[in-house]
Amino acid sequence: MLATLLESHRLILAECAVAERLRRTPGVELHPTLFHTPFIYGPDAAREAMVSIYRGYIDAAKRAGLPLLLTAPTWRLDASRVAAAGVPATINPDAVAFLTELRPDDGPPVAVGALVGPKGDCYRPELAPDTDEAERFHTPQVRELAETAADFLLAQTFPSVREALGVARAMAASGKPYAISFCTGTDGRVLDGTPLPDAMARLDDSLVRPPAGYFVNCTHPRFLLDHHRPGDLDRLIGIQANGSSRDVTALDGAAATEADPVETWAASMAELHVFHGVRILGGCCGTSLPHLEALAAIKG
Repeated sequence: MLATLLESHRLILAECAVAERLRRTPGVELHPTLFHTPFIYGPDAAREAMVSIYRGYIDAAKRAGLPLLLTAPTWRLDASRVAAAGVPATINPDAVAFLTELRPDDGPPVAVGALVGPKGDCYRPELAPDTDEAERFHTPQVRELAETAADFLLAQTFPSVREALGVARAMAASGKPYAISFCTGTDGRVLDGTPLPDAMARLDDSLVRPPAGYFVNCTHPRFLLDHHRPGDLDRLIGIQANGSSRDVTALDGAAATEADPVETWAASMAELHVFHGVRILGGCCGTSLPHLEALAAIKG
């Protein structure tokens, strides 16, 4: 489905924040290691809050007549974390099933993806494993997710090219459509210092089956606009952008959500869409339903 959407639609919406919104919801407490994923089982109030967020995004895309990408909450659900948390061993496929059941039967297409997160801290590239270790570490979860009804796999918040190549190898071997999303900084580079065009080219040149394309997330669109010329980012198909233009490492662990005015943020996203051809637009930390609605209004 991902390739079909890219071929047939110039603008595709992607979800905005889910976990960060739940973190700020009164009476909801995220799991210390698995975050919001266990809410697929309950308690009822937390599960209903998460369902409401996803349905809000679905309804906004339907009103706009635009396709939407949603991702199941499987970020960093590797076997060791799952076992240590004492949750059902089937939590990865259960999370995908939870989200596919929310997909509407009518309206614009809604593609459901499954997330894979980095082994370590997504803001500390020096902690990332090397490529071979990353492939070994991520392969079990990738294989498990590839057997679900997810339409695509998304490796998200990767701060290091070496680890991104390892997870990409695992995803390429799975046979499932996939994309790779890098964490990038204020300089428009991957957090390990690699220029973004070089990072994408390195993976493309190293893989037998390259990804459908690349994303960036946990960044602000202005950082890309200020450091890349049209033509530099031809393989960049998506961005899930922070609502704030502050350095992502300064935002990590902030007590309150920080965000620039929605209109300013959306204008930068529109510029990235028009001048760099980035088709998939969504949000990350500090974003919510008004951000997705502003993206849905972009023309061009």
